Amino acid sequence: MTDISLLRGINISITSIVIVFLVLLGLQLILTSFKYIFKEEKEIPTRKESVPVQPVQMKNDVLEEDEETKTVAALMALVLANEDQQDKHYQVTSIKRVK
Repeated sequence: MTDISLLRGINISITSIVIVFLVLLGLQLILTSFKYIFKEEKEIPTRKESVPVQPVQMKNDVLEEDEETKTVAALMALVLANEDQQDKHYQVTSIKRVK
């Protein structure tokens, strides 16, 4: 059995951690560079004029106005507003029911 001193063990541990950190940093840089290397040249779609959408009237079906319904409505509105442009960021400022 070889005798390894405490100082030598700490030195090996720190060296190993630094090597792992540098390898992970290199992998991160490589993966980040893929975004710029393989960038697709897309034509930026022009924004269509927004047309107000009239809500569909439901027969005797009244939705309860609770927090879950408001959250689902806000999330669906964000999904529809986002369409195919995932680089945009939206923020919900208020939730109002349209009758």
